[in-house]
Amino acid sequence: MRFHHAGMLCVGLAVAGCEQDEVKVYEVAKERAVQVADAGRPAVGPSAGAARQDEPVAGEAKVPWTIPGGWTEKPTAGGMRLASYGVSAPDGRAVDISVVALGEQAGTELDNVNRWRRELELPPIEEAQLGSVRTPVKVGRAPAFLYDQTSSAAVIDGKHKKRTLAAILPAGGMTVFFKAMGEAALVEQEKARYIEWLASVKAGPEPDESGTSTASSPSASSVPGAAGVAPVSPGGSAATTAGGGDGLPTWKAPAHWKPGGPRPMRLASFEIPGDGEPGDVSISNLSGTGGGLLSNVNRWRGQVGMAPLDDAGLSRETISMVLEGGRKATVVDLGGSGPKRILGAIVPDGDKTWFFKLTAPDALARKEKEAFMGWVKSLKW
Repeated sequence: MRFHHAGMLCVGLAVAGCEQDEVKVYEVAKERAVQVADAGRPAVGPSAGAARQDEPVAGEAKVPWTIPGGWTEKPTAGGMRLASYGVSAPDGRAVDISVVALGEQAGTELDNVNRWRRELELPPIEEAQLGSVRTPVKVGRAPAFLYDQTSSAAVIDGKHKKRTLAAILPAGGMTVFFKAMGEAALVEQEKARYIEWLASVKAGPEPDESGTSTASSPSASSVPGAAGVAPVSPGGSAATTAGGGDGLPTWKAPAHWKPGGPRPMRLASFEIPGDGEPGDVSISNLSGTGGGLLSNVNRWRGQVGMAPLDDAGLSRETISMVLEGGRKATVVDLGGSGPKRILGAIVPDGDKTWFFKLTAPDALARKEKEAFMGWVKSLKW
């Protein structure tokens, strides 16, 4: 999937894991400000009384979402933004709303949450704390999370707190970010409209006239984050799963690994029960090298309190494994001074790179290492 700017802005959104690989392309005129009236709130602007703002001009296609009334379209300036909107108050307070699509630069869920926290001058959090800043939301029909965070101090001109609302949508080889950031009280005023905006995003199969999706009924393999997750076999032996619409490999998953729910920026997840905090297994891919082997290993090392490696250190700290399907994986076992341990495998696959990662309390990760290695070994494309 490609997102590009060339006089017109082309936007393609596809929900990862949908049973139909449907990509809708919309052309958005960059020069014309668009305001769409919502119920009970008329559009504003010079042309509000002359014509309905939600009717496209001849030759112009609408964006793949409904723009709430009072949101003014802003130039994207040819940067990473696919679309940009603004809301302002008479006293100068403002909210900036953006849609950004990234490929291999997208980073992890935790990376992005902590980046937004830095913008709010908040301290970073750990992966176990993500639940405190997110709530379930829908982007179109896709399950996602809404991340709602507010600065502790008055960081806007020393007078106002800053607040960020953000949602993440995996879209094929890209990740799309929907973000609203600005003066905290004004963000609160716009929150309901922001959530309605997310729900209006057109991605995946459209319903027919009866309101039923034109695709078959959704199942675990058609939900982002649950695609390709192995069922637990009743006999307690390892179960095998086939790849889904995203080209997931087949694998033999340990029977005690439980399929995880939808998670941003993942193609599938497992939860590993333990005596205390459970283990987490994630499956994802990125285009190209995904940032490179060394940078990803060092990113994982940082998550468990380990110092970064250089190229020479990388060769000493990793092992190579030939998978059942013939591909090669680079495998790491990372445990630092902290309580967590990471087992990871990185597998190049043509124009993309796959990441298989187990994060768990140290004792649980050590206990699960043999099962993790066997699971990785079983991968086939």
